Amino acid sequence: MQVRPTPAVRTIRPTPLSRLVIVTAGLIAALGLITGAMLYASYQDALREQQVTLRNVAIAFAAQTAGVAQAIDSAAQQAARMLLVQDAPPSSGMADGRDGLAHPYLARIFLFDTAGQTVGSVMPGSSSRDLPAIKPPPGDLPRRITITDIDRSTGRGILNFVHPVRDRSGRRIGTVVAQVDSVRFEQLYNLVELGNGGSVTLLHRDGTMLVRGPGFPAGIGHSFADTPLFREQLPRASRGSFEATSPINGTAGLYGYDVVEGFDLVIITGMARPVALEAWYGRLWTALAFYLLLALVLALLAWRVARDTRRQFGLIDMVSSSEARLAKSFDYLASIVNAVGAPIWVLDGARRIVLANEAFARLVGRPRESLPGVDESAVLDGAAAERERRYAAVLAHGGTVDATGTMHDGSGESRTVIQLTSRLAGEDGTAHLVNVLTDITERERAEARLAWLAEFDAITGLPNQAQFWRLLEGRISADATAPDGGRGLAVVALVLERLHEIVDLLGHEAGDRALRQVADLLRGACGEGDEGAVAARIRGGEFAFVFDAGGGRRQVESFALKLHALMSGPLHVDGRDFFLEPVLGVALYPHDGRNADALYRSAQGAASGAGIELDEAVHFFSASRHTELGQRLTVEAHLRRALERGELRLVYQPKVTVREQRLVGFEALLRWTNPELGAVSPLDFVPIAERTGLIIPIGAWVLEQACRQMQDWAARFGRPVKVAVNLSPRQFHQKSLLDTIRRCLSQYRVPEGSLELEITETALMSREQEVDQLMREIRRLGVDLAIDDFGTGYSSLAYLKRFPVSRLKVDRAFIRDLGRDEDSAAIALSIVNLARGLKLQVVAEGVETEAQLAMLREMACDEYQGFLFSKPLESADVEALLGRPA
Repeated sequence: MQVRPTPAVRTIRPTPLSRLVIVTAGLIAALGLITGAMLYASYQDALREQQVTLRNVAIAFAAQTAGVAQAIDSAAQQAARMLLVQDAPPSSGMADGRDGLAHPYLARIFLFDTAGQTVGSVMPGSSSRDLPAIKPPPGDLPRRITITDIDRSTGRGILNFVHPVRDRSGRRIGTVVAQVDSVRFEQLYNLVELGNGGSVTLLHRDGTMLVRGPGFPAGIGHSFADTPLFREQLPRASRGSFEATSPINGTAGLYGYDVVEGFDLVIITGMARPVALEAWYGRLWTALAFYLLLALVLALLAWRVARDTRRQFGLIDMVSSSEARLAKSFDYLASIVNAVGAPIWVLDGARRIVLANEAFARLVGRPRESLPGVDESAVLDGAAAERERRYAAVLAHGGTVDATGTMHDGSGESRTVIQLTSRLAGEDGTAHLVNVLTDITERERAEARLAWLAEFDAITGLPNQAQFWRLLEGRISADATAPDGGRGLAVVALVLERLHEIVDLLGHEAGDRALRQVADLLRGACGEGDEGAVAARIRGGEFAFVFDAGGGRRQVESFALKLHALMSGPLHVDGRDFFLEPVLGVALYPHDGRNADALYRSAQGAASGAGIELDEAVHFFSASRHTELGQRLTVEAHLRRALERGELRLVYQPKVTVREQRLVGFEALLRWTNPELGAVSPLDFVPIAERTGLIIPIGAWVLEQACRQMQDWAARFGRPVKVAVNLSPRQFHQKSLLDTIRRCLSQYRVPEGSLELEITETALMSREQEVDQLMREIRRLGVDLAIDDFGTGYSSLAYLKRFPVSRLKVDRAFIRDLGRDEDSAAIALSIVNLARGLKLQVVAEGVETEAQLAMLREMACDEYQGFLFSKPLESADVEALLGRPA
């Protein structure tokens, strides 16, 4: 396949479509510009025409208003002469002018002398409005027109035409005032329809609005001197037209104006711009429709011309380009092949390279231009015989053959590839071989990585939980089917309790480095031990081991102790030593589990405490302790619902004096009876409640129930009954304790000194300053404090002297052995003497025999409680005891 020179082929192309589009678009744009220019000129003409119309209307109304004003002025002068000459009475009518122009407008005429006194009045016509009294005009004023008595609801007012009256010598002898109802002018101005927003307005030259049609009550009598009419137009010309924004409604409008000849009056006519342009808008839409239709016709014609032209030239182009396509086929194929990222090469019958792309040249490390004509064996290494067999099969039978193998690229690196070979007919009719190479090296590496991650932990490289489970199941299956009965297996669960401290202090990267160090140590431990030992990482700081236990329990113990010692040493990370505090749980097959899940669960349970301690933190699984754990969890589950189900109750242990056997109070004791578990001992459920935090709500309930019972007994027997309530260490350190005590005392009206709280020594030994302040706050509430189980903890004379307690309770362990154990008697006597020295009372617990009571009497003990006097009583039995005579 040699590259032939491409012959020059002249291609006849039609006129480019883009050029036709541009020409058509230009014609449409030119048409649009002409149409727009015509519309704009028409727009300007419409505005000018409306302005001329408004100006003409203003001129007409100005002439009409001037005629009326002059007639009113003449009528007023005539009435003045009549009143002066004929001395007519004020109520007489006019003898002349009833049919004159002014007659329909005039309401009344007044004549005043120079002193402001009314000379007379004339009523030329009837008025539908009650006219108010008129005030005499002040001073020698020139002729003027004003508006008074404006009705703000309608804008209707009285127009006053004021004119001085003079004699023939020119001396002022009085003033005549002609009054006109403004509604007459408003009716006149409403005769012209100027559309929505149009108006005709009469204003004084000082800007005061006198009349407006249609009416505008808010503006009558107000000044509009700051509008364009007075600021710009009137100073330039006495009549004209302009465009402006309406000061009344803020809309754009057209205006015409004219002054009233002979008077200080101005007529302005206005029309809203949309109304003025209504006719032009009609012409606009007509022009736009015509323009769009014409543009559509031009576009359609252009499309038809372009389509027909392209069809004609398309046939010519197909004929002229067919030879060019054939001539360029080899170059086209070479370009496509060269653009492919996979290596491609073509061989002739002698296995010489005819064509190769850039990817193949990079693979073999040679320039692409140097490859044609070179034997394939010179650039590809290995498996030449196998390739030749594939080539022969393809040439003989056709089709495509693929094969996977390895080869070295130009840099010498080994690659895994898939080679596809197909047969191709060459230009000369001979068969050629087309080869395509797919490099799957990275894919195989990724698959291998994924397969490894499915079996191993990414950080430590140890087997992960899934592989450990399969390995353990395989070991169990092999051991179970062994002919000799199997050697037995051991599973160890290793938990590093303080591994998280490394992450907390140094971060996750340091934690990963620590995990890798731990993994190296565990691999070493497995290597030094039995050959069958395998370590795995389960999660976080939890690891697991499985190994053959053919050497028996002693071999397992040795391995576990050695592993514990190894992991108990310091781990050096980033210049610091960390102690991981390992805990090991050991389970043996088949005694502690017969499948992988049960066996490892037993090892985990042993590590968490359900096992027998071998040495420090190494625990062998114990079925009995596992059972105890299950029972403890069952008790906890029921205890969480005991309060809401009403399963808890209080019983009361009487307290009596040692000498007189006199009842002095009770200790409230908690009892629990569950429908499924029956009566549960406080020794079983109180530690669980303390550990889980349930003691907080339960303790608050006990305190409230005791206070409620104290209130009930006080009401029944007419005297307070003292009751002691135990506070657990966790409850004692609750921030809400004081609020709870205060609420119970207030709610149940417990008298001062009736409630006593018993606190253990362990609760007092931590945070002494806070405890001291808390106990003093409790004492201020009138509550007594006692130290319970005194002598069993770390007793200190310092806190006895410091804390405000009033009683010491001697633990029953010392009372039980009185008369049998001299040490117990010595301790009890020491406690009594100590209390005497500190002025505290002593209460002995668990007194069951007369001999114990006699010894307490000799020691001068104050009070006791126990079965000798009474067992703990239900509340009903306590009432019977309280009802006995003292």
